[in-house]
Amino acid sequence: MRYVFIAAALALTTVPLQAGPGDIPLVAIGLPFAPESPRPVAPTHPLYHSIEIGEIEGLPSTVGSSALNFIAAAKRSSINAGLRESFERMNMLAPKDSKARGRLIVSWGGSHTPFRIATSNAATATLHYRLVRIDNGHILFERDITTSMKGSGNGDAGMRDNGIVRAAIASNFASAAYCLDHTALGKPPADCALVPQFSVTVTRVYNR
Repeated sequence: MRYVFIAAALALTTVPLQAGPGDIPLVAIGLPFAPESPRPVAPTHPLYHSIEIGEIEGLPSTVGSSALNFIAAAKRSSINAGLRESFERMNMLAPKDSKARGRLIVSWGGSHTPFRIATSNAATATLHYRLVRIDNGHILFERDITTSMKGSGNGDAGMRDNGIVRAAIASNFASAAYCLDHTALGKPPADCALVPQFSVTVTRVYNR
């Protein structure tokens, strides 16, 4: 008997995305959020192709969910790649052959997932973002952002929790991009944290 874990990110379509919990994407650009979903900026935007991003400061080699879950939710390299891809999809990341005007410094604040043997759970992720002008070091933007994600499933609780942690991190990157977009246009949101209008479900399927 073989176990297959199916993680469904319920988003704009009613057709579930079939993947293992480790395949829950660390990029949420294009998924629905409230009060609105982040959209790629136009060439006329102040941050269009203008930001360089380094490694996330203070990020451990692996990020897990609950303390009793011995399987990591994501590796450091995957999380850093998710951050860069999120801003690349938003048209904010400076191409390698161009000169960036701003440097986004991101620090890991941690994640939290309570241990629950139940059909549902929630996870949070916190990161600190600071955008600095490269020419003079002036801080243009600085915020702590905490995002939450809910998940459910009748499969393994550890696998479910890993899926929702990954989704919470992806939502954090999307929230930062959304907040930078509006702040650069002189309309900084009071709260940068977007509310996901999708959820994660992990189901165990038995194949004989």
